Amino acid sequence: MRALLIGLVGCLGAASCGLIEDRVVDPVLDRVLERPSGEITLPPPPPSRLARPVFVVVDGDRLVVEMDDGAQCIGGARGTFSAAGWTGQLTECPYTYGYSVALAAGSPAGALELNEVTGPILPAPEGEVPFRPIATAQITDTSGFTYRYESAAGF
Repeated sequence: MRALLIGLVGCLGAASCGLIEDRVVDPVLDRVLERPSGEITLPPPPPSRLARPVFVVVDGDRLVVEMDDGAQCIGGARGTFSAAGWTGQLTECPYTYGYSVALAAGSPAGALELNEVTGPILPAPEGEVPFRPIATAQITDTSGFTYRYESAAGF
């Protein structure tokens, strides 16, 4: 690749490069550079920065996530769906963050908004029954940071 770049930079125009069908004759390095065979597909460019999830909703068998830059991502259950939840990677947006959703037994079928949990999860005081949210979600960005969300409703 470096030789191709150097060879092409050394050329001032197509005539001095000696274009021959699918080959380029490099006058600086005195060799023929072949065009790669087949179609070249490039991956989509990565986002310019990491986005932060700001709004998370569990809606039936999908997770809807809005990022701080306005992008809306979907975490569809697809083949990993079970009554207890599902895992996967966000789609339909430039962020391929991993996620997991956990649902309590008997969770409602409608949309359920989740709130971010920013502090540590502490055990309930002795003798008290701990709060158990109906739904929880964890979203992990490409740097490895995990955002936690849970429903306000629970038991």
